[in-house]
Amino acid sequence: MSALRRRLAPAGGPEQGQIMLLTLAFGVLVLVLVLVVASASAVHIERKRLLALADGAAADAADAVDPAAYYAGAGSPGQSTRVPVSDASVAAAVQQYLRAAPPALVAEFDRLRVAEPTGTPDGTTAQVTFTATARPPLVPWVLLPWSDGIALRVTSTAQAG
Repeated sequence: MSALRRRLAPAGGPEQGQIMLLTLAFGVLVLVLVLVVASASAVHIERKRLLALADGAAADAADAVDPAAYYAGAGSPGQSTRVPVSDASVAAAVQQYLRAAPPALVAEFDRLRVAEPTGTPDGTTAQVTFTATARPPLVPWVLLPWSDGIALRVTSTAQAG
């Protein structure tokens, strides 16, 4: 290298300042990844809480005997020993369960609704489906396509005993 080039070159060499830009870019990338993972985890936890609420409602609805079906089959030979449930008894039990639940628990969910298929597929199984909307707490600018929230849908079943 000639003496003139050495004198005109920066003191740290031609790569001076490049590592700072690279470090800043990786720092921003890591921060965005952490925020996205935290938001995804929050949505997953909210779905699990909604599923727990549906499990409780299904277990309660499985004990909701349908009086007409119960007395119609009482004493019949070959009659199942399971408690008969109907779509109406399951729906009524789910509504009663939601009314009896602590208001703070039900208020945790945005747009909580009882959805189809809520009822009984076979007369002895209670099936409960809830829908709600999750709103991730972090990174709203990354999730602009889901600005109305992320729709959650859970279904839980319980066998009548």
